[in-house]
Amino acid sequence: MKKQLFFQSAVVSTVLSYLLIFVGGLVRVSGSGMGCPDWPKCFGRWIPPTNIDQIPSYIDATSFNIVLAWIEYGNRSLGVLVGFSIIILNIIAIYYFRKETKLLVSAILSLILVAANGGLGAIVVSSILNPFLVSLHMILALMLVSVLSYACIESYKLINIKKFKDLEINKSLSNSLIIFWILIVIEILLGTGIRTNLELVSIENPLLSKGELLNALDSYKYLHSFLGFTLLFLSIYIYSQLRENKLYIARFLGIFILGMIIVQIFLGEMMVFFELPQLTRLFHTWGSSWLVGVIIILYNCIGNEYSK
Repeated sequence: MKKQLFFQSAVVSTVLSYLLIFVGGLVRVSGSGMGCPDWPKCFGRWIPPTNIDQIPSYIDATSFNIVLAWIEYGNRSLGVLVGFSIIILNIIAIYYFRKETKLLVSAILSLILVAANGGLGAIVVSSILNPFLVSLHMILALMLVSVLSYACIESYKLINIKKFKDLEINKSLSNSLIIFWILIVIEILLGTGIRTNLELVSIENPLLSKGELLNALDSYKYLHSFLGFTLLFLSIYIYSQLRENKLYIARFLGIFILGMIIVQIFLGEMMVFFELPQLTRLFHTWGSSWLVGVIIILYNCIGNEYSK
């Protein structure tokens, strides 16, 4: 019962964290980052204003946009909810699992990460969306879902210990999963950097076409595509190693990883050649973030305890 309680709490925290990444992406694509120009309040209020008359005199009223303000407010509110869910996870870990080092450490680390990212969110606003800080904000979010995914699979293994007994180690698969995780994080950051630079170049040169904007970027734009196809070949290898695994979750995640990489490459190339809706970019980034947690789950499920 106690193990089930921790597992359920970890799953809730993980799901909420992924929703937060989605809403954070929505803030980015909608341009809502400065929807609330102050922090932690929004236009001097704990609840965003619904009309311009509610804006304090010391804040420029021309910066008010009710849609952008409420999108940013939703992002902050969900961040608070994530924080509370992780506090509950830590209470459960400290009260029931002080001797389970893996569960306790993952819970405490998740609390540190969510607190650090919350504080960084305030700095991002005060810096007027500094691109470096925005990228660091994303890195911490990816670290958070990685730690929470680890907590999920470790608690799941404790509940279903018989499924994971007497499993042999496959170093090749284990190392491939580690490399995959590192590359997908780099890939997400490269994509974020490309989008940031496109926006900056577009502001300075508003008359440039999309093709001209892409040509104005540094050569690292090609690295994003190269890494994408590298991940495709790596995911094919991982899938081939998991096709006949006796664990259903392993077979399913192998298919999921391969399918997600194919979808991500397709969306990425479509965005290069066609004017797709901004929401396409949102789902492109969000889908990639799923892989970060999935790889952690797969690695701890069978990657370092593999049975042929």
